[in-house]
Amino acid sequence: MKDSLFVPRILWAALFASTLVYLFVLEVVELEACSSWETLLHPFALAAVTTAGASLMAPRMMPKRGASDTSTVTTHDGAYLTMLIVALALAESVAIFGLVLGFLGAPAIVVVPFFALAWILMILRFPTKD
Repeated sequence: MKDSLFVPRILWAALFASTLVYLFVLEVVELEACSSWETLLHPFALAAVTTAGASLMAPRMMPKRGASDTSTVTTHDGAYLTMLIVALALAESVAIFGLVLGFLGAPAIVVVPFFALAWILMILRFPTKD
């Protein structure tokens, strides 16, 4: 493959786009407001912050391959792709917490920060040559 970043960028774009779909679904679907979202706001916020931290720390915690020649490791290497998928999935889960709150009737001012945090985490993981 000419561009070793092609597959990681496709994976990144797919997971980033899924969060946009979640937000679109919240806009299109008519929801009935209920008060149960207020009960879950703080636990979901705590879970989102914990998951965001895990998204930032997980790549550092994952075992490295014991390659003798580190210059041969490329961005389409299995270990790199695994790290990328784990970090992006953890970031996406932050948006899913917002999605659930939105389905429970939380207003946009409560839901959007969950999505914004997920997008920031994903942008930080955009595959580059570095």
